[in-house]
Amino acid sequence: MAQVYPRIANPFMPNGTPDKTNSPTPFYAPGEIGGAFNDQSTGGSYLRVLLDSGATSATPVGAVAAGQIAYWKNRSQSLVTNDSRFADVGPSGAINRVAGIFQTAVSTSPGVTGTDGLPQQYVCDLTIQKLGTSVQAASALAGAQATVDTTANTARVVYTTGVNTAPVSQVVGTFTSSTITSNLATVDVNIGFVD
Repeated sequence: MAQVYPRIANPFMPNGTPDKTNSPTPFYAPGEIGGAFNDQSTGGSYLRVLLDSGATSATPVGAVAAGQIAYWKNRSQSLVTNDSRFADVGPSGAINRVAGIFQTAVSTSPGVTGTDGLPQQYVCDLTIQKLGTSVQAASALAGAQATVDTTANTARVVYTTGVNTAPVSQVVGTFTSSTITSNLATVDVNIGFVD
């Protein structure tokens, strides 16, 4: 039976809000990495993770941008990436195991050592449940399911066509509008626990 994420009762906010968490390791509160929490000021639920240092502009997907899908690279280490090619397929064998939605352009520092002597990574908070979240999208339809776009080299969602068919990839939430502005659409995000 799958476990839920451990809860963070009083999360440390290095930038005042989980929507802007972009903090280098070593992290002030390392025990919080891999935990989830609710934030009253934003009305969302978040998951605190480490970004893979390989998520750079040199990859086909590019550096992390706000609204992109975060895939699990290594669930046991709370490590995520924006490139589905490097996603951990896990026990289900699914290539699109979504961890959450990036809310900011998280930094990477490949080849840089932190003050603790370990490779430096960045801690970020992913949205896992929140109304009216901006998510990168290739297509949008109000009321339709927002599912992971399985097109190569993307970290975005599309709307599921056909109301009588099961989605072919992981559902991220429901579109609240059919409008896409600057590659972002509004989605009521609701991402379940991924084992």
